[in-house]
Parts: sequence; structure tokens; C-alpha cells
Amino acid sequence: MAVFDLFDKTAVAEPSQSFQDVFEKVKSGKCEYGVVPVENTLGGIVYQVWDLLNEYKLYITAETKIKIEHCLIVNPSTKLIDIKKIYAHYQPILQCENFLRKHKNWIIENAYDTAGSVKIIKEMKGSEKFEAAAIASVRAAEIYKMQILKKGIQDFKENYTRFIVISRKPAEALNKFTCMLAIKHKPGSLLEILKVVEKYKINLTSIHSRPNKGKPFQYNFFLEGIFLKPIDKFLSEIKKLSETFKLLGLYSSNL
Repeated sequence: MAVFDLFDKTAVAEPSQSFQDVFEKVKSGKCEYGVVPVENTLGGIVYQVWDLLNEYKLYITAETKIKIEHCLIVNPSTKLIDIKKIYAHYQPILQCENFLRKHKNWIIENAYDTAGSVKIIKEMKGSEKFEAAAIASVRAAEIYKMQILKKGIQDFKENYTRFIVISRKPAEALNKFTCMLAIKHKPGSLLEILKVVEKYKINLTSIHSRPNKGKPFQYNFFLEGIFLKPIDKFLSEIKKLSETFKLLGLYSSNL
């Protein structure tokens, strides 16, 4: 799982019921770091996390990408024919649509996170535990000592998710930035930003938008890019061109 890819094996992972719970635990100091997904190569951006990055005063301090292999996981002795209900986070549901379409009689229940879906079915009582399955990783099945009925049920084999680390303190080593900005609602505003990107030879790796809450049909833009030289002047210029600007993180990336 992403936590153990970003930290050593001694790290203690604390499951959370929602992405907001992760942000709250880091904000309050209950956890030093949080690990959340921001993008999947099949399902696209995880929009809730981007909205939370804008809402909370936390910093992105690292990132990694994980190749995703989804498995159909059950309690031992459960057979495929026994399954009536699937528990999964919405991202695996999107990424396994073709497989799930073959089993139209299954009821799909949303779970708070991928590994958490396995925990849900493990803790079930009575006969229902043998009628439920979860979609998660091999690692999740190993952690909870569950049985894998099928491996690689995702629609495409080349399936990756990008995860970030959030913290109350900014990172020290850095070669990548992530920022949010709201630009003036007039023709050419975004082009002016992109001209500054070109001027400072920034390798823009991602740009996407989210609704600007409270301003109907206006949008916040999230920009990410790799830089080789100090970018103080670059950030200063795009800040001047923006109505709202927030630096979400300067951190090291090896993607």
C-alpha cells in the first residue's frame, strides 16, 4: 500500500473513514502525516482531495505512484456463486466496471477506503459474511488474512494511482510545485498564466479545474510542475495575475 511505499515498514498506518478525516487528523496533530490519492490513470482526479487541499492549511511534502492490481477478496470458503454484495471504494468501482458488468445481480456498496472494504467484510457476522466480497489489493488481503478469488479484475492492466503526503510543515528537498489559483473572469486570463510558465521554463505536468464554491460557473485552477531553478519569481508573477493564490506545496518528486 502507498503508506509503506512512502515510509519504512515501521510506519503505523491509521485507517480513516473519509479523506476529510485524514486532513483533520493531520491538522489536529493526531497524525504527523497523511497519505491520500489525488489521481488515477483510469478514474481521473480524486476531486474531493483537491477540494480539501484548497480548504485546509496543510502542505504536500512528497508523492509516489503505485501500480494498482484490483482483486476480488472474500472470507475463506466463500465461492463466486455465493456472492450477493460487493464493498469497494468508488475509485476501484470505476476501474473495474467491465468485470462488475458481468455480474449485474451483485449489489454494490461504497466503502470509505480500499483496504477498509476488506475490513468491513471480515468483521461481518453470520451467513452474510459468506455472501460479501471486497475489491482491494493483494496486500489488503494479506493484512486481513482473507482469500483472493480473482486477481487483476481492473479494466486495464496499466493502472496507476498517484498518492501525496500531507503535513503541517513544508518539505525541505524540492523540485516540484503544486498551487491553486483563481483568475480574473475575462478572455486571456489563463493564457497570461501560461505565458509566465513558458517564460520560466517550467515543465507543467498537470492543470485542471474545480468549481469555485460561492461563485457559480467560475473555477479554481490547480497547477503542478517540475522546476530546475528557484521559482520565487515565477510564483510571485502568477500570484500577481491571480485573484486568489495558494501554494499547496514545494516538494521532491521522482515520478
